[in-house]
Amino acid sequence: MGAEQGIRRLEGYVYWQYEFDQARREAAAFCRQMPSLSTSERQRLEHLYADARVETARSTVRHIAGRCTELRAEYEARYRKLKLKTTVTALTAIAAISLGFGIAMARI
Repeated sequence: MGAEQGIRRLEGYVYWQYEFDQARREAAAFCRQMPSLSTSERQRLEHLYADARVETARSTVRHIAGRCTELRAEYEARYRKLKLKTTVTALTAIAAISLGFGIAMARI
């Protein structure tokens, strides 16, 4: 595993630890609004809430990653077309200049 890949994995780990911690905090805050819950009900609800929150985060990350992949492919295709057009334009200009120079030299 290269250093770049290791850093990406570490970033992912830190991100998901933050998401898990945030989900637990939100679940606890949500359950504090219902003081009538028993301890087992509160624990169960906190667990369900946190799981749902983390799954929402996973789904969002997957969606964003998929869209990033789509955009990358679109931009790469546009870049290839632009590069081809630029190359054709440059070669056409070089050919026109060379032809003009050749004609000018032939008249001398």
